[in-house]
Amino acid sequence: MLAATPGAALPANDTVGEIAAFGVRQTGQLDKANADKAGVARVLQVCDDWRDRAAKAVRRRRILGIF
Repeated sequence: MLAATPGAALPANDTVGEIAAFGVRQTGQLDKANADKAGVARVLQVCDDWRDRAAKAVRRRRILGIF
């Protein structure tokens, strides 16, 4: 997830079909890169939520005099 997503291989020749195929491949690589970043963002959000809930639970216990 953290490694850079490589770009698509350049077209082998300058025909319209090859250039169009390159565009499709490059779009696929962009989709992979965006999915990786969305995955990382989700993992970080879950970790932040867990941390916030744990901190809130600790504060709550101290207020109630358990500690």
